[in-house]
Amino acid sequence: MSVKFIIFIIIQIAIFTFMVEMLRRIAMRHREYPLDENRETLPFGFLRLSHIVVMLIIGYIIWVLFSLWLYNFFIGDIL
Repeated sequence: MSVKFIIFIIIQIAIFTFMVEMLRRIAMRHREYPLDENRETLPFGFLRLSHIVVMLIIGYIIWVLFSLWLYNFFIGDIL
């Protein structure tokens, strides 16, 4: 394995760790401070916490796929 690929893997692991920690903190705060979800407390009147979490996970999956494509495009074969 090349040094560039090892650096790429380290960056991906760091971003994955950051996302897992962020989701853990969201879950912890949600249990600590339960929110009443009604039209006055929701952003834009419809955006629930579960929607935000799903968007974070989908965004992470898109990030991984796009970064793999960029790595393959600019550096070469992944293995």
